[in-house]
Amino acid sequence: MKILGIVCSPRKKGNTEVLVKEVLDSAHKHGAKVEIITICDYAIAPCDGCESCESTGKCKIEDDMQGIYAKLLAYDGIVVGSPVYYWGVTAQAKAMIDRTFVFRKERRLRNKVAGAVVVARDTGASAAFSQLSDFFNLHRMIPARSIGPRTVEELARERGGGVIAYADKRGEVSENKKAMAEAQSLGKAMVETIQILRRG
Repeated sequence: MKILGIVCSPRKKGNTEVLVKEVLDSAHKHGAKVEIITICDYAIAPCDGCESCESTGKCKIEDDMQGIYAKLLAYDGIVVGSPVYYWGVTAQAKAMIDRTFVFRKERRLRNKVAGAVVVARDTGASAAFSQLSDFFNLHRMIPARSIGPRTVEELARERGGGVIAYADKRGEVSENKKAMAEAQSLGKAMVETIQILRRG
């Protein structure tokens, strides 16, 4: 099985990247092949609303999103991470999300296992998390779920396929034991969910 991590922060080596890497490290320990990409390394134009993909099944915009399309289709699981900008995901995340409209008609991302990572300074995390959840739901993706016995506290904070953390300075989230543990749990849950789907 293969899991792709997509970091949608415009800053490299920031808190979002730290957590997405933690998710992938955990998934790798539990048997998945993993890859991480940072959207700021790619030139992605916004969707122009032409809707030509409705009839052709392809996006007419020739840019780096074409390579990301191939990755999205090739992986069993996808974890998307974004910091909170103005109570939502970053412009980079939104551009990528909008450009996946090409997959909507045939639901080509259906049944891929999804995970969300959101990092906020202090507010807006719920709104950004909701955006990512809506993205997954639109494509009929399946949020990763923790399998097996859990404590009452773990059940209470389960968000269904994601991690919300709070941090300000670059990299400081690595000192947040709760957030790092939740990222590790998400990686494991993604692997377990993929395995369950494969067993039918």
